[in-house]
Amino acid sequence: MRVVTASIIAPFVVLCFLNYYSAIGLVSTVVLLSAYEYLSFSLKKEGVPVLKLIICAVIALSTVFYGLLLGKMGNSVEISFRPELVFVISSIAITALTILGINNIMKAKGFITNGVFALVYISFNLSFFFPTYIQFGAFLTLMGLVSVWVFDIGAFFIGSRFGKVKISQVYSPKKSLEGAIGGYVLALAFMLLFTRIGGVLGLYEVSSFSLLDFAVLSLVVSLFGTLGDISESALKRFHGVKDSGDMLPGHGGILDRIDGLLFATPLFYVFLNILS
Repeated sequence: MRVVTASIIAPFVVLCFLNYYSAIGLVSTVVLLSAYEYLSFSLKKEGVPVLKLIICAVIALSTVFYGLLLGKMGNSVEISFRPELVFVISSIAITALTILGINNIMKAKGFITNGVFALVYISFNLSFFFPTYIQFGAFLTLMGLVSVWVFDIGAFFIGSRFGKVKISQVYSPKKSLEGAIGGYVLALAFMLLFTRIGGVLGLYEVSSFSLLDFAVLSLVVSLFGTLGDISESALKRFHGVKDSGDMLPGHGGILDRIDGLLFATPLFYVFLNILS
């Protein structure tokens, strides 16, 4: 079931990233479902399901509007309204809606804290796909996305076979140093192969980045993908759940599948700018 689910979802995701606006739609949908999963397990004892749905809608809409505004305005600093202000406005909206909808102070605090956290942790972090797409194009954006998947696959299989040195015994005991190294090597090999094929097809300028640049980008994906995975595991352990949800048969929840992207995507964008 795990393989079937992946074989259906992966091509769909890749196709969505061939166009900027379909990428906005995909990322916003993932944000909506991931935020719902997070609020469901972090506020499982608090009730008020309607307010949870409203907060999830605000979080998803912040992603949509940020993507659209960024697409319209670009990355220019010579504009009076920065698209990033959408997230500030959304945090205010989450706070105001909670205060209006809940009279219990402690319960309201939980909704505001977890709602704003989900806004930053999920929506803001994944929204770095948009400036990456605008600045560097669909090809490198897709490379960043898929390289996180490749790293996860390599780390899982190599760690399962050879893993001995545990990275985080407390939060994610299955993660091993050997798996992370194997995932890094596989992610680097993927980037080199992907860009070589892109160069042959005319989708990528081969001289844009050096071998050392790709080694650094692979390290960024590996390091921050691992940290993202461990951080989500820590959140689940704190709230006493094994999986974030059950939306993906054989994989758990959507948040379980994007945890590495939450940290890797912003840093991938940052290092693309540094290296370019």
